[in-house]
Amino acid sequence: MKVIKSVLIAVSFALVGMGAHAVSVEDFSKHREFYNVKISPDGKHLAVLINDEGRKTLAFLETDSFEVTYTLRGSERDQAGDYFWVNDERVIVQVEQVRGSFEKPLNYGEIFAVNYDGRKRKMIFGYRSKGGIVLAGHAGFLLDNLSGDDRHILIRKQLIDRRSDIRPTVVRLNVYNGREKRLKRAPIGYSKFLVDNEGQPRFVSGLDKDFNAKLFYSKGKNQDWQPFGEEFEGEFSPIRFTQDNTGIYALKSVDGKPKGLYKYDLATGKESLLYRSEIVDPTHSISSSLNGVYGIRVDEDYPSYHYIEPDLEEAKLHRALIGAFKGDKVSITSMTRDQRLAVVHVSGDRNPGEFYLFDTQKMSAKFLLSSAKWINKSELAETEPFRIKTPDGLTLNGLLTIPRGKSKNLPTVVLPHGGPHARDYWGYDAQVQMLASAGYAVVQVNFRGSTGYGKSFEQAGYGHWGTKIQDDILLATKYVIQQGVADKDRVCIFGASFGGYSAVQSAIRTPEAFKCAIGYVGVYDLEMLYNEGDIKEHTWGDAYLDETLGKESADLVAQSPVHNIDKLKAPVLIIHGKDDLRAHFEHALALKEALDKRSHPYEWLVKDKEGHGFYNEDNILEANQSILRFLKKHIGD
Repeated sequence: MKVIKSVLIAVSFALVGMGAHAVSVEDFSKHREFYNVKISPDGKHLAVLINDEGRKTLAFLETDSFEVTYTLRGSERDQAGDYFWVNDERVIVQVEQVRGSFEKPLNYGEIFAVNYDGRKRKMIFGYRSKGGIVLAGHAGFLLDNLSGDDRHILIRKQLIDRRSDIRPTVVRLNVYNGREKRLKRAPIGYSKFLVDNEGQPRFVSGLDKDFNAKLFYSKGKNQDWQPFGEEFEGEFSPIRFTQDNTGIYALKSVDGKPKGLYKYDLATGKESLLYRSEIVDPTHSISSSLNGVYGIRVDEDYPSYHYIEPDLEEAKLHRALIGAFKGDKVSITSMTRDQRLAVVHVSGDRNPGEFYLFDTQKMSAKFLLSSAKWINKSELAETEPFRIKTPDGLTLNGLLTIPRGKSKNLPTVVLPHGGPHARDYWGYDAQVQMLASAGYAVVQVNFRGSTGYGKSFEQAGYGHWGTKIQDDILLATKYVIQQGVADKDRVCIFGASFGGYSAVQSAIRTPEAFKCAIGYVGVYDLEMLYNEGDIKEHTWGDAYLDETLGKESADLVAQSPVHNIDKLKAPVLIIHGKDDLRAHFEHALALKEALDKRSHPYEWLVKDKEGHGFYNEDNILEANQSILRFLKKHIGD
């Protein structure tokens, strides 16, 4: 990694106003300019992760003057990824690499360390830290920054291997010389650790070969792992220890219902419910450091927040910030040791992301940076949540984005999410805003099978990828037509990954409903998932597919677009990367062959060196332009 001229970075930090131009497809196809900002424990310096001509650069600046002290720029092969301040001078960085056949950089578990002035640069962990080759090396991932210890961090160390049954180890790593001390090895593969307030790994969760979650507990230093949770029915996920280490805060679910936030006493087994939503799981825990969890975010419709210890300074600050930035999502990226200064990230449906420096004594916020300053927020469309009921009694959450200044009888794009075990959230979405700016209403729905609504809701989609899930998508489509928003004769369906599958499958299942279908990195032959792609490479891959997809060949064929093209009426746009490891390129080829056999109209855009979703900005732009041309051709604008 090397230094670039400070002047290039300094220009990027000029506090200029937003432009007044209309947002273009080019604007929506760019990567963010700034990825993250974090303040040093003493508050004297900021570390900023920047997009510098397509490569990530980590810049260090004086907080008061914004004068650059050092820039850590990636080579053609390396770039900075996630990072954390360890002490007042030193930052640890997860290194991302561009190599092989991929445009998108990947994290191979190397850790680099550097001071804010560029001194003591060293690769402290990874196959290049001590020599050797990547196939024989280990990957390391940041686990805990060991509060009070300025020279060490904890990492999760794991042999580099595609197998998912490799058992990782917790290692204490010196951030100056890279020396290691092994603390504890996981008893199960595919593991995640929870560390207590003294830096001891005490909980570990993982998946066995049958795709079953397992939880283990250790009483402390030099104590063995033992199974934990046999007395629990349902899911149990520890997220933080209490300040005295005698208890934990955990997310717990019973009978497939959404998870609640509980406090659990490790000595007595007594638990108390702190918060539970009736319809959704907590989205994620909130913290300003690696393990300093102080609350949870919940997304029923708009985001809301709940605090595990409301009197913690971070919790009180976060609550105040929520009130100040009304309506937007708020996160604290970092705080100074004395908790006087904090870097705050704010985003929303019409805000791609902004960073502020907040002074807790003056209770004032200073604008720092915009993630995408070329986006004119006043030109963006509002996204509003909605809820609908299925005929069998499920509640579906959805999102509706309507172009500015319009409200009725609009050309509409139905945009099912990927996964299917994922979900859509209220917030800024470049693809949604691009479609809305082109005049299209955009409909998103969290259909059965989506995560975040309890295990029962997720399991309701198992075995029904091509049937009941698609019926939920159609139900949302009918809803926006009934509301007068969508013109029933100008509706197209478009999605990526499982969303790409849904686009073609929904157009097959209800051919009169959609005038066109766009499949982006989609899967189109369900039986092929057992033979192609990276799911099968996991130890639990077959068990996962058996449980979620189903084992009956006749059902898989009936729910696979490639075998049902005779029912399809809508023209199709296929977009795919040749190096996709999840939805293998064979899926696109199989769909293309099936369409050719029936002389069905379609368009085709395929790119080399792209994986599961395009990364190269030129390729993203070309894909977006193709999507908009295709939509205009078939449903107007």
